[in-house]
Amino acid sequence: MVNAQDCNIPEPFTGNTGSNMTVMLTSTFIQSLPVTSASAYLVALTPDNLVVGSVVVAGVSQESLAIWGDESPTDDVIDGAQTGEAISFQLVDGSLLHDVNMPDPVTYSSNGLSAQLTDATSSLCTADDGGDDDSPSGGTPIEYQLSSGWNMVGYVGTAENNGIVDQMNAALATSDIQSTFQVIKNVKGKFWSSSFAQINEFIPGEGYMMYVIGTPTTVNFQSSGYISDIEYPLSSGWNMVAFTGDVDAESDIVTSINTALPSGTAQDKFQVIKNVKGKFWSASFAQINDFIPGEAYMMYVLGDPTNLNFQR
Repeated sequence: MVNAQDCNIPEPFTGNTGSNMTVMLTSTFIQSLPVTSASAYLVALTPDNLVVGSVVVAGVSQESLAIWGDESPTDDVIDGAQTGEAISFQLVDGSLLHDVNMPDPVTYSSNGLSAQLTDATSSLCTADDGGDDDSPSGGTPIEYQLSSGWNMVGYVGTAENNGIVDQMNAALATSDIQSTFQVIKNVKGKFWSSSFAQINEFIPGEGYMMYVIGTPTTVNFQSSGYISDIEYPLSSGWNMVAFTGDVDAESDIVTSINTALPSGTAQDKFQVIKNVKGKFWSASFAQINDFIPGEAYMMYVLGDPTNLNFQR
C-alpha cells in the first residue's frame, strides 16, 4: 500500500485485501479528464491519503475501478478503505497531478457500486511549501505577441493558476478575455468560450489555439517574474507544446530539444514540429529552425511518451 502525501505523485495500487467496491467510469466521465499522457491513471484515496485503488484511464472509453477495503477491521494495521469513509481521487498524468472531483461522491461500502455518469471537474495539485519548482526565478518574463485570427500560444505560467478567465485577464496587456477571444482550444479540441467552456484551467507547458477577434495585443503570464523549470509530459502522436525558454534561452530547435529531452534526440523523437502557420521542422527538411518564446508548436512524437523541459 502507498500513501500519497500532499501533492506527491502516488504510485498505482497493488494488492488484494479480499473485499472491495466498484466505481464505474463511463465514457462521459473519462473524456472529461485532462489526460495527456499515454500512461495516465486514476487513484482512489482514503481521508488519510492511503491509496486503495487505481486504474489506467488513457486510451480507454470506459473502465471500472476497484476500491479495496480494510482486510481485517480488528487488526491494528489498516490496509484499505473502511466502511463510511469518503474516498477522494487524483489523476496522475505523467509529471502532473490533478485533484479530481467526482460527479457523484464516493463513500466506501463493501460490495458497493458507484456509477460516474457525467463530467468530472479537476484542478492541478500544487504543494504550498515555499519550494515549488514553478516559483518565479531568474530570467526574463515571456511576453508573446497575438495577431488577429488564430494564434498558437504556450501557457508559461505556474501550476497554481486560478483558471483560464482570471489568468488570461491578468496576462493581457490592454483588454479582457471576453472581448479578445472567440475561442481557446487544447490539442484534443476541448475549448473555452465566453458562452460555454469544456476546459477551465491551463496546464503549464501546454499549447492552446486562441482565436483573437479584436485588435492584436500581447499576453504575458509571467508579469510577476520569470517562471522556471516547467516540464511537460509528451504523449505518443500529436502534442501542442509551449516553448518555455525566455529571450536569452537557446532557441535553435535541434539544440534546445536535445537539451530538453531526458534521453534521445530531436531527430529520433519527432517526426515533425509545426508552427501556427503550418511551417515545419523535420529531420530531413526544415522551414523553421528556431523557437519563439511563448509560442506553441504542434509536435508529433515517435515512440514512447517522454517529458520535455526547455529550462533544464
